[in-house]
Amino acid sequence: MPNLISRTLSALVALGILIATVYFFAEKGTYALIAFASVRCSYELARMVFKAHYPKFATYAFVLINFATFLLITLEPTKNFAMFFVLLSFVASVVVGILFHKKFRDLETIFDYVSQSAFGTIYTAIIPAVVSWLVYSQQGMNWFYCLLAVIFAGDIGAYLFGVTMGKTKVAPELSPKKSLQGAIGGLLFSTLAAYAFSYVLTDVSLPMLLACGFFGGLLGQIGDFFESLIKRVSGVKDSGTIMPGHGGVLDRLDGVLLASPLFYFAANYHSLWS
Repeated sequence: MPNLISRTLSALVALGILIATVYFFAEKGTYALIAFASVRCSYELARMVFKAHYPKFATYAFVLINFATFLLITLEPTKNFAMFFVLLSFVASVVVGILFHKKFRDLETIFDYVSQSAFGTIYTAIIPAVVSWLVYSQQGMNWFYCLLAVIFAGDIGAYLFGVTMGKTKVAPELSPKKSLQGAIGGLLFSTLAAYAFSYVLTDVSLPMLLACGFFGGLLGQIGDFFESLIKRVSGVKDSGTIMPGHGGVLDRLDGVLLASPLFYFAANYHSLWS
């Protein structure tokens, strides 16, 4: 019960911050929140994955490189050089590994750092950049709300169905509490959330929105399992402690990150199927 109360209070505070930011600052405020989330997710991921295997400066170098990558990609108006900046971030990770090679245990550790940094850049810098692109798409804020509604409604549905009916475990070695019944409930709630947005995104066909709800919810659940895998391998319970009852920002946004490319594609190319 205390955990449920702390989860609820944390969620209400986060929701209040989001609503206030959007109301007073619109897209620019939302962009700032996404930038903060990118930095925080980078830091939490680095703390989990790098842990004691790399020198402490490696974590801060990773966060700095990711933040620079996020800014360069999102502030480049035509997106023509997006891939160039992605490659540049990879080169930066290599440079850090080579310049400070004496601080690492061995050469294999340097290679691990570079490869894990490349993955981390995609996960916590490039994908958040896609979320910011979504915000600045046509009706972008409505699509952004739809993305959040689909993922968070899926979380609620999975929790309610899992607590009341959950008997068949899906992947107990990754996440012991997740059940097949919870997964079905999550997909149902995600699809219903997308249906509700058919009254907001009136120029988008209902089948397209329902597909976004179902597959977005599915990707959100896969994101949860992926985050659970990272935590299991890293030997940690949560990615952070910034949100009492939830853990870290990455714990809360893992599903949003994985589903966002689908919503960006739908927001910009839905007319092809209308």
